[in-house]
Amino acid sequence: LTEDEIQALSTISLDNPNFALARDLFLFGCWTGISFTDIKNLTTDNIVEMNGASWIVSKRQKTGVPFQIKLMDIPMQIIRRYEPFRRDKRLDMVNKRIKAVAKKCGIEKPVSFHLSRHSFAVLALNYGMPIESVSKILGHTNITTTQIYAKVTNAKLENDISAFESKISGRFVL
Repeated sequence: LTEDEIQALSTISLDNPNFALARDLFLFGCWTGISFTDIKNLTTDNIVEMNGASWIVSKRQKTGVPFQIKLMDIPMQIIRRYEPFRRDKRLDMVNKRIKAVAKKCGIEKPVSFHLSRHSFAVLALNYGMPIESVSKILGHTNITTTQIYAKVTNAKLENDISAFESKISGRFVL
């Protein structure tokens, strides 16, 4: 998803609590990169304090690969919102609800929960997180799997070239 689409999902008012939960789980995935199954498996035991910050420490159910991700403000808000209860939801029901919410936001592209992981990876890479870190957060066993997410947008390309240009400015003359 684009930043505007993530913002639209974040700010839409939803009267149906099931749609709101599906949306919040999806956004949690957008800000952590954690898969739906791994989110479902999280318990308070997976949230640990490290260097004064809250982190999720767990293993991918699919691969058994350990991962850890620092909890930024938005995922922490979502955790607090749902602290009183933890419910199991079937992925297909969550996907149907996410599709409905996306449609209400005017998002035309195909949306499934996996898109939250993809959105996290693209955002992280576009804002300069090294691909090795993104790969570790996503719990990939091979960095080539993470490279699938490495879409180089024009904005990212311009940013990277400008950063490179500023680092070498004045070092070479013609």
